[in-house]
Amino acid sequence: MRDGPLEKDRPAETAATGETEANHGIGFPRLYDLLLSFLTRGRDPAYRADLLDLAGIAPGHDVLDVGCGTGTQAVAAWRRTQPGGSVVGVDISEKMLAVARRKARRADLDIAFHHADAAHLPFADERFDVVTITTVMHMVPRGKRLPCIREASRVLKPGGRLVLIDYAGDPRDRSHWTARHGAHGRFDLHDLRDALSEEQFEEIEGGPLDWLSLCFLLGTKRK
Repeated sequence: MRDGPLEKDRPAETAATGETEANHGIGFPRLYDLLLSFLTRGRDPAYRADLLDLAGIAPGHDVLDVGCGTGTQAVAAWRRTQPGGSVVGVDISEKMLAVARRKARRADLDIAFHHADAAHLPFADERFDVVTITTVMHMVPRGKRLPCIREASRVLKPGGRLVLIDYAGDPRDRSHWTARHGAHGRFDLHDLRDALSEEQFEEIEGGPLDWLSLCFLLGTKRK
């Protein structure tokens, strides 16, 4: 069934409070998709497949895609969760969500997309098997990064997995030009490893991806 307003879920909140109230996320969805296709040299499906392999998504899993953008990853994840699983996406950009919903409708996929802040997820505790946060944390104000991880931990089932994909390490050592500039170059995913330990995650792994000088952190919620 579609993940609509359920009694076990909190009422959906609007995008943000505080610092993110003025931040409506990425507002150019068509350009975003074209840019990602260009940067991956037309291999965006392979890029998404590698991320989902890392997350270990399988049939029957309930998956939350935080910062889902135009829904490309959510659509790919849904196909892996069937039969019996589900995918939910959240984003603070209404424009991105509008595109994501159109993609799901055109593919006749039962995916719910919510307008919500990663630091205030509108879902019940222990709701999901996997939470993915892909190239989002570098855009989150420093003071809200720990709350985002705390919320991901809250909505994960014991034994569930959190996958963070973002930029890491010394910007001068990053081979891809997009990883060295602006907010990308000022962010280091490795700095969040301790935060994962503090928020009930164990078996924490990290390393580079073969895409765009991105890296990953993967943690399992303690049982």
